[in-house]
Amino acid sequence: MDPAARPIFSSIVLGSGTLAIACAQLAMEMGHVIGAALCTDAIFADWAARANILCIANVEELSTLLNTEPVDWIFSVANPLILRPDVFERARQGAFNYHDGPLPRYAGTHATSWALLAQETEHAVTWHRIDDGVDTGDVVVQRQVLIAPTDTAMTLNLKCYEAAIEGFRELLTGLKIGKLTAYPQALVNRSYFPKRRRPDAAGYLRWDRSAQDLSAMTRALDFGPYHANPLCLPKALVGDEAVAIRRLEVLPRRSGFPAGSLLEIHFSHWRVATGTQDVEVCFGSSDGRVLDARALARHSNLDEGSRLLILGDEQARSITAAHELLAPREDFWRRRLEQFRTLKFPFLSSSLSDAPPRWQSSSGVIPSALAKLSQNDCTEYLVTAWLIYLARITGETELQLGWKPASYGWQADLKAVEVLVAPAVPMEVTIDLARDFEEMRKAVAAEFAQLREHGSFARDLVARCPTLRGVEALRSHRPWPIGITLTTDSCSVAGDLKTSHRAGPALCGDLLTFEVCALDGSFRWHFDASRLAPKQIDRMTQHLQTLLHGVMADAGQPVRELAILPAAERAYLLEELNRTAAAYPSERCIHELFEQQVQKAPEAVALVFEDERLSYGELNARANRLAHHLIGLGVRPDQPVAICLERSPAMVVGLLAILKAGGAYLPLDPAYPCARLRQVVDDAAPRLLLCDAAGRAALGAEALADVSVVDLETVTPAWAELPACDPDPRALGLTARHLAYVIYTSGSTGTPKGAQNEHRAIINRLIWMQKAYALNATDVVLQKTPFGFDVSAWEFFWTLLEGATLVLAPPAAHKDPDALVNLIISRRITTAHFVPSMLVSFMDTNGVDRCTSLKRLVCSGEALPASLAQKVQRVLPWTGLHNLYGPTEAAIDVTAWTCPADFDGSVVPIGRPIANTRIYLLDAHGAPVPFGAVGELCIGGAGVARGYLNRPDL
Repeated sequence: MDPAARPIFSSIVLGSGTLAIACAQLAMEMGHVIGAALCTDAIFADWAARANILCIANVEELSTLLNTEPVDWIFSVANPLILRPDVFERARQGAFNYHDGPLPRYAGTHATSWALLAQETEHAVTWHRIDDGVDTGDVVVQRQVLIAPTDTAMTLNLKCYEAAIEGFRELLTGLKIGKLTAYPQALVNRSYFPKRRRPDAAGYLRWDRSAQDLSAMTRALDFGPYHANPLCLPKALVGDEAVAIRRLEVLPRRSGFPAGSLLEIHFSHWRVATGTQDVEVCFGSSDGRVLDARALARHSNLDEGSRLLILGDEQARSITAAHELLAPREDFWRRRLEQFRTLKFPFLSSSLSDAPPRWQSSSGVIPSALAKLSQNDCTEYLVTAWLIYLARITGETELQLGWKPASYGWQADLKAVEVLVAPAVPMEVTIDLARDFEEMRKAVAAEFAQLREHGSFARDLVARCPTLRGVEALRSHRPWPIGITLTTDSCSVAGDLKTSHRAGPALCGDLLTFEVCALDGSFRWHFDASRLAPKQIDRMTQHLQTLLHGVMADAGQPVRELAILPAAERAYLLEELNRTAAAYPSERCIHELFEQQVQKAPEAVALVFEDERLSYGELNARANRLAHHLIGLGVRPDQPVAICLERSPAMVVGLLAILKAGGAYLPLDPAYPCARLRQVVDDAAPRLLLCDAAGRAALGAEALADVSVVDLETVTPAWAELPACDPDPRALGLTARHLAYVIYTSGSTGTPKGAQNEHRAIINRLIWMQKAYALNATDVVLQKTPFGFDVSAWEFFWTLLEGATLVLAPPAAHKDPDALVNLIISRRITTAHFVPSMLVSFMDTNGVDRCTSLKRLVCSGEALPASLAQKVQRVLPWTGLHNLYGPTEAAIDVTAWTCPADFDGSVVPIGRPIANTRIYLLDAHGAPVPFGAVGELCIGGAGVARGYLNRPDL
């Protein structure tokens, strides 16, 4: 590399925030080349990247850089890192640091807050040389900053910010002209404030102090809404809670009442007596909102004339000491809390999360599998097994749980100290299911060490950090639903479950806490019985013991392969729940069963569309004539025949005719975009198309060029004089193993694919539906689902196989809830299908409560919200609600659930497998998951599709 081409690194800037950016920009304006920046926050790092300045991550990288590229100057601006002499001495002409206080007084951190607490009227900022002490180098520039009586930490910091930039300009000018005067600090006058130091009583207001002291405390701890508060919140101890002080105003008068007397209660504030003048106090919530002061008083059983607690000197010292003990660990916890996440526990039995919790504690268990282990090993085995179990049943491997930290043994027996400390902290463990148990145990042991080292954090940390303030769950005493606690109290004493509405001291999970006794290796559960059933706790105990036996039998296997299910539960899941065998006419085709119904009641009304009615006999005759025509055109079994029509009697005739001719209907919805229809036509390559004018327009002339078209709207159809008799399936070589339809998936997960479903699969589904819901000749079924969705198949064929009446909704009515309400009322509809998103609109429509004929509401296609199911029960109590689930690849539906009248669950289940269907819920590695846990749904049995059209690879 040409030495002349190498850049000249004249300066390096270290620091954070906009002040470091402003100083770096000023240096460049005054002729400095910024060769690199050591960025201690994202704000400065982003700026450096945009300015094409080399960004250094740490002091070690800086030292390496300076070994090869010495510079003239190092400028440290809002920089929390301490530089070693071997680093700053490599600056050829000097290294300088900015300090936001008047050195040698107010050395250390948070100088502006300490000056406000001391009620100073003058302040200053300082630029000084860096030496081997902290803030001890020679002063080169110092600029005075006046403190106003109303200044807060935020406003004083802004004044210092401006003074810092002007001071830096003065520094750069002195460097440029070679006239920079430096003088040593008078260290005899030095005062130093370490980072861990905290104000008196950690910000709790002591009402017997002067009003000026209380005002100074409140202002010194007010960093504004957008900046982190690195010290603590100003707060009052009100009842059992610490309430943040948003504003405190000193009044000109003194009431003469004892300090701490609550003199007046207003919506916006309280008036409180102090050691001198009275003060007005406004309160704020942890998310920064103003609190209703009257509601706060009511909640705390306070009235005008009540006295607030006054802290004694010893109590205040204990609170301060506790906070200072927690302070060095705050950055660790803040980083964890910024990654806040919770587990969704799969076994919830109710949605009553807003009801008061009913805490229960299970009897303790000493796992027999761990009998030969030491106490410490026993604890680690239990916690590791529990975490593996959670990963297995939730499908989540990066776990964050609530952990109850060890007690620090606070000296003051005071509620203020208890309120100060977070009762639960985040435990983090990644469970690698491919690893063995011993490797996971080591990870848990490492996390134990981290938790012991860092203890807990001040509870107001969340409210002090803008990045955490908006996370609602973190404002709770127990943000994590699942918690773990280690105790020295034996869990193994047998006894009945204990019930309470108050959380015990062991609880650190909002739903469930796993408690392990470190003395005897026992464990038990504390849980909210309003959301988690005791029988589920018993099952989890069995699961955990099964897993532990597997560990002791073979600890070297990947933890994903450890058995969780006892033999009885495994047999229940795999066999008992899948005992669905039922007889059905598996050898018959759909249209054959329709033809049997025609013979039973040929005059019965089969189809209603607007003013048109068709009897079973008429519908069958029309379909037969068209079917004979299609047979003459060469339709054969398994051949896809496209059909693109608006909803009308011709659509139903066309579907039946295709089936009778032996073909498989391929529905093309004319409401779809032309490109989507062309995609399906190109993939399926049908040789024949049944359509009407809407179908022609939707497909376009180009798509019609390669297919023979049968126009069902022609005035004199070619098949009008053909026989009305049923075609003989045997003569056509047609069996129930041939295709009934090919329906293309939505393509939401990739390219749409044509699922091929056979007659026998659809017959199984329809016969099951009849046994489950008992349709009869008096029933009226609404057909509104576009026929490109497989739900339409049961609307058409279940109705026509059972002798009921099919009412076709007008083409666009399925999107119009008002039209549907009117249609259901006028036609006395008894059975209708809705996807839940449409059901929401339907239930909100005027007149829905007049749909008194409606006996059955069937839902599928989307998850049915529990709140919507409960609304249907309230508004239409005479209507049965049925939730069905099934993919297009499995003959419409494979599971079913009927909503009970008293349903209050949080989740609507998809139910149990239908007839001749097997359902397995498996984890990512093919093992069955416990009943109610998260898993992949695997389907077997009569309904499974043959495969995808023209996709043998799938």
